[in-house]
Amino acid sequence: MKKNLKIAALTLALIAVLGYFVGGYVVYDRLTKIPAADATMADNTPVNFKVTYKEYANFDPSPYFMSSYQTVSFPSRQAGIHLSGWYMEVNPGAPVVIITHGLGDSKRSSNVLVPAGMLVHNGFNVLMYDLRNHGDSDRDNGRTSVGNKEYLDVLGAWDWLENVKGYSPDRIGLYGVSLGGGTTLDAFGEEPRVAAAFVDSPFANLPEIMNAELARNNYPTFLTMPAVIMNRVMTGDDLLAHSPTEAIYNDNNRPLYIVHGTGDTRISVNQTRELASLALQTGANLTTWIPDNVGHVGSVFVYPDEYEQRLVGFFQQALK
Repeated sequence: MKKNLKIAALTLALIAVLGYFVGGYVVYDRLTKIPAADATMADNTPVNFKVTYKEYANFDPSPYFMSSYQTVSFPSRQAGIHLSGWYMEVNPGAPVVIITHGLGDSKRSSNVLVPAGMLVHNGFNVLMYDLRNHGDSDRDNGRTSVGNKEYLDVLGAWDWLENVKGYSPDRIGLYGVSLGGGTTLDAFGEEPRVAAAFVDSPFANLPEIMNAELARNNYPTFLTMPAVIMNRVMTGDDLLAHSPTEAIYNDNNRPLYIVHGTGDTRISVNQTRELASLALQTGANLTTWIPDNVGHVGSVFVYPDEYEQRLVGFFQQALK
């Protein structure tokens, strides 16, 4: 009888462990698979583009259209990955800003084309590009590593501007939104020669973001860690290897700016508040703007004039 109970207990334990990791695989598969691009953005270019977000359908993007652009390609800092970009050179002697889009988007997304136009019309050169597994850039496994490999794409763009276009590091700034914001912070934290970064609606704590995403999709949050483990098993990528908090710890008085609306239901504004709290503790050179009741990466559409003033003013000061 006791032997049968032990066997039954062991069987239940094995089933529980198996279920734990099967659940982790399901979550890994869902959360890391990059969604298909929005087909309505396919014709967007810097010269002419549409805003495809329903909540901002009345926004007029025409003031931010750019007169010309050059299609370019360059390698990621990770060997074997080539990236597709658009380069807008207004003045060879002016500073340049690298713009990084969010998850499932591309350089054709209006939430990066509008700030690009703001910068170009104020005399900045701009490099927009597609992260790996997005747009016209190379694919590796079709999955996001939530910045842990993508930050090398940001730095590949930075290397290209320094080594091919001849910019000095103190004249190159970074801009990113959503996943691109967190990825930009990763790059800023890893490369001490990056001069400045301005990001919109970034994440700070990946496990917290995963917990929120699981809850939103009616999955139990205890599956976060097995999902991280299964991602490492299936792809070899450690989702916790890098963190946007490294930008704060490794700031060394370089200017950082974060915009994040309180109405963001995709990435909670508390993520930015965590970064701001950490910056107070460490003395990092961080400025934040937290507009009320604005959704995910929506500030550029809700308050375009103020957004432009803050964005342009930041880089004018930081890259002078």
